[in-house]
Amino acid sequence: GGSMAGMRNALSFALLLIFCCGADALFTKVKQNHPKCFIEELHKDEVVIVHYSSPDQSPLPHEVEQQKYHVGVKLEVSQGATKVFEGRTDVEGRFAFTALQGEHHLCFSVEGQSLGQDFRIHLEVKVGLSDVDYEKVAKKEHLSSLELQVRKLKDDVKRVTSEQSYFRNREERSKRTADSTYFRSMWFSLCQILAMLGVTGAYLFYLRSYFIAKKLV
Repeated sequence: GGSMAGMRNALSFALLLIFCCGADALFTKVKQNHPKCFIEELHKDEVVIVHYSSPDQSPLPHEVEQQKYHVGVKLEVSQGATKVFEGRTDVEGRFAFTALQGEHHLCFSVEGQSLGQDFRIHLEVKVGLSDVDYEKVAKKEHLSSLELQVRKLKDDVKRVTSEQSYFRNREERSKRTADSTYFRSMWFSLCQILAMLGVTGAYLFYLRSYFIAKKLV
C-alpha cells in the first residue's frame, strides 16, 4: 500500500520533470510585415503542442469566410522548404502538429490591416509528447495503473536517450566540420604565404637582373 503509493508518486514526479524539461515558455510581440520566428530542433514524428494566447486581437470567427476579414495572428511552421503547419490564432488556444527531422521555424505574422498595432503572443511549446494512446494500450494489454505509468516512463526515457544520441551525433558532425574548416583555412593561408614568397622571389630576381643589366651591381 504505502510503498506502492510512494513508487507511484515517484514515477509521477519523474514524468513531471521530463515533461517540464520539454516545455519552452516564450513571449514576443508581432506587427504587420514584421513576422517573428522561433527555431526548434525536432525529431521526425514527434508530436508538438503549442499553447498560446493572443490577448490583443478579437476572437477568431468560426466561419471561414469571415476569417478572411479578421485582423489577428497567424502561425506558420516550416522545415526547410516544407510547410508543416499553418493556422490562425484565436484569443487563446492550442495547435498540434507532427514534426519532420531537423530545424523547424515557428513564425508568427499579422493577417489583415492592423494599422501598425502590436500583438502580444504568449506561447508554450511542448516537444516530444508521445502520440501513443495509452488508454487503448492499457485495455489491450490489461495493464494496471502503475504498470501504465512505468510504460509511459520507459517511453519517455527512450525519447530522452534518443535526443541525447541525436545531439551527440550533431555535435560530432559540427566538430568534424569545424576541424575541416580549420584545416582548409590553414592550407589556404599556407598557399597565400607561398604565393607571396614566390612573387617576392620573382620580384627580387627581376630587380637583380635589372641592376646587373644596367651595371649597377
